[in-house]
Amino acid sequence: MNIQIENLQKVFRSDTVQTVALNNVSLSIEDGEFVAIMGPSGCGKSTLLNILGLLDNPTSGSYKLDGKEVAQLKESGRTDYRKGRIGFIFQSFNLIDTMTVRENVMLPLNNLPLNREEKNKRVDEALTRMGIAHRAKHYPSQLSGGQQQRAAIARAIVGRPGLILADEPTGNLDSKNGAEVMQLLSELHKEGATIVMVTHSHRDATVADRVINLYDGQIVDNLQMI
Repeated sequence: MNIQIENLQKVFRSDTVQTVALNNVSLSIEDGEFVAIMGPSGCGKSTLLNILGLLDNPTSGSYKLDGKEVAQLKESGRTDYRKGRIGFIFQSFNLIDTMTVRENVMLPLNNLPLNREEKNKRVDEALTRMGIAHRAKHYPSQLSGGQQQRAAIARAIVGRPGLILADEPTGNLDSKNGAEVMQLLSELHKEGATIVMVTHSHRDATVADRVINLYDGQIVDNLQMI
């Protein structure tokens, strides 16, 4: 999916404090590109990712996703538009403890116009690809950290989204499992997915096509990887 952002601002306000999280950010991400976003804590990385994922609106500015202006969609409009288009991978996995792995992976399909057979087929394919089909009936608490992240990735890709957003996807993993997750993301990228990843890891960032550095809510570097 193609992303075009112009003069994006996000301001958080309370009764006494105004915090500028994003300050006139402009950026383009091409369809099928893998972009890593880096910067110190509090620089606006997660805020930008939330806006890209239609979890939040900017205060001002333009955000076009595949040519459609989505910056000021209401919550219901954002929810409808991201169905089947955007997949999320979180550092803390965000699996639902009371649901099995299979039920967690099925969640993004519940509101898509697919019959039960197609939904089950997609879940089976995602679990098999992530190497956790044998854990389908287990609960998240019964999995290792690496297996939980694989389940989270299966959930992110089961709807076959064009855009995958990853927020510190290896942050809670050891080096071996982290490397495996990055290999999976690299494979998804090669298959055509647009991937935007927030990370503190320079090693993980080397997998990306481009690295964008944020500081105090602004882009300070936009580096093409060789």
